[in-house]
Amino acid sequence: MSDELPAPAAPPTPPAPAPSDARRLRVRALWTGLGLIPATFLVVVLALASESGTRCVMQGTCGDVPGWLTVLSLAVAAAAWITALCTPSGAPPAPVRTAAFWIMVGAEATFLTLVLAHFTGGAPAG
Repeated sequence: MSDELPAPAAPPTPPAPAPSDARRLRVRALWTGLGLIPATFLVVVLALASESGTRCVMQGTCGDVPGWLTVLSLAVAAAAWITALCTPSGAPPAPVRTAAFWIMVGAEATFLTLVLAHFTGGAPAG
């Protein structure tokens, strides 16, 4: 037998704090912004799978989408993405940052629609 006392049990670890609203907003903004790249690739592949998309590439009958509008939608999405990602920890996110997230979603949807319109907006063959 030993005269040593057993080691005291480690104190229970406190439960992990729930993610704050600010953290959730940052994570959503991060993945939504990064998701634009594969979404663009998917839209282009789907558009090229159509008859009008193939005609666009083969014969040059692509839709007439202004380039400045495409760039503007990307610039708005980028500015809104940065605004939403800069949400400070701790405090609840400001309404401006939440609005920036939804503006980013809308600008990305607009960009994807413009890409789709470019490839499928050609005049029908006839």
